[in-house]
Amino acid sequence: MLLTKKIIYSINGYILKIAMLLTVLMMFVTVADVLGRYFIQPIPGVFELTRFSLAVIVFTSLGWSQMHKVHIAIGLFVSRFPVLWQNRIDVFNYSVVFITFILSFWQMAIYTMRLFDYDVVTTVLRVPVYPWVLISVVGVLFFALVLFCDLMEAINKLLGGAKTNESITSWGS
Repeated sequence: MLLTKKIIYSINGYILKIAMLLTVLMMFVTVADVLGRYFIQPIPGVFELTRFSLAVIVFTSLGWSQMHKVHIAIGLFVSRFPVLWQNRIDVFNYSVVFITFILSFWQMAIYTMRLFDYDVVTTVLRVPVYPWVLISVVGVLFFALVLFCDLMEAINKLLGGAKTNESITSWGS
């Protein structure tokens, strides 16, 4: 499991680079569009590029965010529970979220195939839509894989039992 986790985490690092690259490119395109509005003419299709880039940025950065536990978690009540109950809640939460995102991955993959089959393109630039959704699908898949690793760790904590009274789950702090 440790090797699998290491591979998933390293791939998520590369997927995050897609998000960072798109953020920089989107910034340059937006600045050029704004300057073009004042001096020459606006760049056609910037709205389309920005919309698809933002979707890809969000989905490709989910896995990294989960790896580093930077999502918002409110542990006001859970952190006061005994460690055993905190572990049970973690297993339940990770199970629900993992199932939700595996189903999301599955439906997004079907949607991507449909976009490809019908050759859907953007209105202004006439760029195919499916590559943007496909990159998002990969981001959701690797987010779900990170969630699976977290679920396995939570199950191990639950089955192994907690030895201390400390808040050892991601819900504490």
